[in-house]
Amino acid sequence: MLPASEGRRIRAARVRLSRTVRRLVRAGQSSLRRGSGGHHRTRRRGPVRLRRILRGWRWALASLLTLVVLAAAMVVIAYVRTPVPTQPQDGVTDEGSTVYYADGRTPLARLGANRQSVRHGQIPDRLRWAVLAAEDRGFYRNQGVSVSGTFRALLKDASGGDVQGGSTITQQLARNYFKGLSRDRTAGRKIKEILVALKLDRHRAKDEILDLYLNTVYFGRQTSGVEAAARAYFDKDVWQLDVAECALLAAMIQRPGYFRTQGGGDAAKALRARWTYVLNGMVSMGKLNRADADRLRFPRTRDEWRGVSLSGQDVLARQRVLDELESAGIPADAVVNGRLRIYTALDRRWMAYAEQAMRKVREPEWPKDVRTGLVAVDPASGAVKAFYAGDPGRGRYDSVFEPVAQAASTFKPYVLAAALRRGFSVRTKVPGRSPLRFAPDGSVTPMTAPGYKVSNDEEIGSLGTVDLVKATALSVNTGFVKAALKTGVANVAETARRFGVPESALRPYKGQAGLALGIANVSAAVQAGGYAAFANGGTAVTPHLVTKVVDAHGRRVPLPWDRPGRRVLTAEQAAQATYAMRAVVTGGTGRRAALADRDVAGKTGTSDGNHAAWFVGYVPQLSASVMMTRAAAGPLKGLPGHHGKVAGENLPSQVWHAFMADVTRDMPAEPFPEPAFSGTAANWDDTVKKNDSGGSGGRPEAGRGTPSAGASPAPSRVPREDGTSTPPADARGREKWCATPGNEDAALCAQR
Repeated sequence: MLPASEGRRIRAARVRLSRTVRRLVRAGQSSLRRGSGGHHRTRRRGPVRLRRILRGWRWALASLLTLVVLAAAMVVIAYVRTPVPTQPQDGVTDEGSTVYYADGRTPLARLGANRQSVRHGQIPDRLRWAVLAAEDRGFYRNQGVSVSGTFRALLKDASGGDVQGGSTITQQLARNYFKGLSRDRTAGRKIKEILVALKLDRHRAKDEILDLYLNTVYFGRQTSGVEAAARAYFDKDVWQLDVAECALLAAMIQRPGYFRTQGGGDAAKALRARWTYVLNGMVSMGKLNRADADRLRFPRTRDEWRGVSLSGQDVLARQRVLDELESAGIPADAVVNGRLRIYTALDRRWMAYAEQAMRKVREPEWPKDVRTGLVAVDPASGAVKAFYAGDPGRGRYDSVFEPVAQAASTFKPYVLAAALRRGFSVRTKVPGRSPLRFAPDGSVTPMTAPGYKVSNDEEIGSLGTVDLVKATALSVNTGFVKAALKTGVANVAETARRFGVPESALRPYKGQAGLALGIANVSAAVQAGGYAAFANGGTAVTPHLVTKVVDAHGRRVPLPWDRPGRRVLTAEQAAQATYAMRAVVTGGTGRRAALADRDVAGKTGTSDGNHAAWFVGYVPQLSASVMMTRAAAGPLKGLPGHHGKVAGENLPSQVWHAFMADVTRDMPAEPFPEPAFSGTAANWDDTVKKNDSGGSGGRPEAGRGTPSAGASPAPSRVPREDGTSTPPADARGREKWCATPGNEDAALCAQR
């Protein structure tokens, strides 16, 4: 329904039109009667043909006048009936959410439309005048429509040309911003556009119209609005642009899909010509000095617009951000085009280092069914600093945040933590013999009796009594199953859950001693986050990409992981666990992960049949995990550049070392805290008096140079409280002990 005032104006216009038409008709009839009544006189004054011509002209003039009046009346009616546009078209005001790298400035990903509105005061005048010089030099003088431009556009439309050729900025805004105008290239649509533009100009301030235009016009490179364009082309905020850069953006508006900012092709030459046209326009408008314009040089732009990470992990990063925000109660439809600013801790250089570390072992050449993941976590907060989920050319898989492989022996530190939480120390002794069969209460049973049979790695074989430090260093399966049964499998599962292992991963193996050997599937991110608790002194963290979210009103959105983590170990317990995992790198299965300038703690892992391989390790400032596995059945072997089987001690340790050597280059070498070894040093080895040892077996994972299967200590060795041995006290005995193969305690031998 039209307002009453507009209805009255329409009726009045109709009455005036009706009266005008009646006057014209009466005038025409009177003229005809005069012509008929003076027939004989006219006949005497001139030839008949002249009379007919005059009569035709009268009819033509009357008809033309009638048409003009009718057209004018129709325009008046159409203008009156045209509402003032208020509603924008669907999507035209959408502003996507932006995900940033750790620097808080560099976009990592866009979620929705690439547009970011800026206020009037944030748009520099030099950009306003550049755009007006390019698109509408009479903007502040016209009434929203250019008469000459409109006729030029109508002529182009009639001849099949570009219907937009003569549009003012107000007309462009009417066409591209507000609802009600179709995209048809017709004269009728053009007339409607003119009427809407006239209404806009009458009801909105010029600056408001220009601001709307600048915040929504398309600039190419998938950007709309001046702020997004400034970022895409120059990696600057719009208020930081200089005159030459403003002129380039203004020039791009004419043909954003065609122009090229670099190179020497026709598109690049056309853009340079348009850029010069804009500068000349600014000079002619008195907004730029001629001498200053002549000194300007065509600006250099970014090579290309990258709204994603350089390492090709863009799809995973975007999806992970959406998943994390969903878990925080922010659904995807509120994120996409939600005008959120989403900050992460991802470091662009570290992302590149992760990719380089994988390329060193020729990962892009690996078969497509091989999955790999690398992820680094800040122990202080749980923020993910870098990740790599494999070369996109081999396929895109989330092998970083999804549990695609068994944890294998990288689960054993949770068993160690469970024992520490129960008051035992890492000097607690466990059996190293292999194979062994265990009853549910943890006691060793004869091999012919029922129970859970466990074998060590074939390269470790059967050992004697070892403490939990050595059991960790060499990844002794029998010792860790014994520790899990003595501590309680339920306690191990609860400890792992507190470290961040999901309940869904643990539930299928409830009460099973095999949990101690890592039969549960976990993600690389979970393991990096779990080990972060050892690195930071015992506080659990939640691995996360998103560190901060700011809404469209500048308010920070609270996130679940903003809250302090839960303490799972005391500082002393964490120091003891770290002490054991340092032995893995200094003399155990993870020696290839060692860094030259600092201490490293960590754990290798290789699942049954070499189907998956891991190294998870940390320094005080960073925890990182590397995982490799096959999607198909069978062992992970025969990879380009590595012809043998992949195990935790080789490729994963190498990749971890390469990555950490790069990221810690400028990081101070902080020491790990030394433990006091408090707690009970229990002896859980009940195999000493038994004589039922068997052969060796199991999966290859551990290091070389360890005692062979069934080997017994040399007679000259003196057992220590922690399960290792020391050289004899006398000098001759000490010298003989240090010369014996297998006695590798260099520090003790150096005391000679």
